[in-house]
Amino acid sequence: MKNVTIYALVGLAAAVTLTACSPTDPDPSDGPGTPAPVVTVVVTAEPSAGPVEPVAPSADYGFTFFEEAQIGATWDQMSAQLNMPVAGIEECPWFGAVWNTEIATTYAFTDSRDTSNGVSFFYTNRFLAADGAPFPRNAEGVGVGSTQAAVLAAHPSGVVGTWEDLGAGTLTTITVEDPDSDSKYVFAISDGSAVVDLLQWGPGAGTQWSHLCGGF
Repeated sequence: MKNVTIYALVGLAAAVTLTACSPTDPDPSDGPGTPAPVVTVVVTAEPSAGPVEPVAPSADYGFTFFEEAQIGATWDQMSAQLNMPVAGIEECPWFGAVWNTEIATTYAFTDSRDTSNGVSFFYTNRFLAADGAPFPRNAEGVGVGSTQAAVLAAHPSGVVGTWEDLGAGTLTTITVEDPDSDSKYVFAISDGSAVVDLLQWGPGAGTQWSHLCGGF
């Protein structure tokens, strides 16, 4: 009898032990378990830059300016505008170079009676440079070195004329009026030249092409 009791107790202990070690089934009444958080990785594509638009070159000169120098500016004002000192020639303070090399020049001219009136026109001279040398260009792409046909194609309103200058000789001129100011372009082709070799622009352009210091 004692042995039966012992065996029964041992069996009960083993059953309890097995029950404690066995996994329990979830109680359906507890509802669904909480799902583990899902990490979503979002990859953002770099936006396409698309085609690069060409940048139009800025004009070197226009009806009312040369580079940063403005028609109507005094020498001191042009010095500030160009970030370099410019001044009139000592013996002729009303005009002087604002862009100058050994083979080409650009001058600014003020009122010979009163230089405080500021620039009345700029004047570019091809001088010794070759016809095809790289000269300043306006927004329409023409200037010294351009042919008469190219100037008229760029400025269909241009008026062709002839000018007799005591120093420069016979010039074929193309005058283009500025609709927005009292300035104008006067492109000039010297006798025997195939391209524009003289150019004046501003309100006072086209009245004299040589001997601008001492006069005639």
